[in-house]
Amino acid sequence: MQALLNKIVNDPRFERTIVVLIVINAVVLGMETYPDLESRFGEAMLWINYIVLAVFVLEAAMKITAVAPRVGRYFGDGWNVFDFSVVVLSLIPMTGQFAMVARLARLLRVMRLMSTLPELRLIVSTLVRSIPGFANVLLLLFIIFYIGAPWAYPC
Repeated sequence: MQALLNKIVNDPRFERTIVVLIVINAVVLGMETYPDLESRFGEAMLWINYIVLAVFVLEAAMKITAVAPRVGRYFGDGWNVFDFSVVVLSLIPMTGQFAMVARLARLLRVMRLMSTLPELRLIVSTLVRSIPGFANVLLLLFIIFYIGAPWAYPC
């Protein structure tokens, strides 16, 4: 069974299905911002949300089971940790004091698109690696503005 699950979760069609569900989730989230659409299709959108969430939970369970008992192989990948965290946060009820966190988690589900598309992964990884260099650029700009400011605005 483990070999079958491993074959399924690594199949490109499985990944494309997850991408399609993420896009559907994004469209539904966008539709929820329009009160007219929310009033007419609110219940359908809620059910779509539940179904997509159930598929995401199933996907995480399948991926973890595919590498069991070496679960560290799943959690050793930062993108899998991100996906898992988003799915767990999405399980928070949409009412009460955690409603804002639950909404944020639903928005983060759209961000899972980054983890499923290799091109987006590369861009995000490059941006994250460039943060320390960006701090140096900001420091250099600060020094230039600090030195140049008296010339631009003499007292």
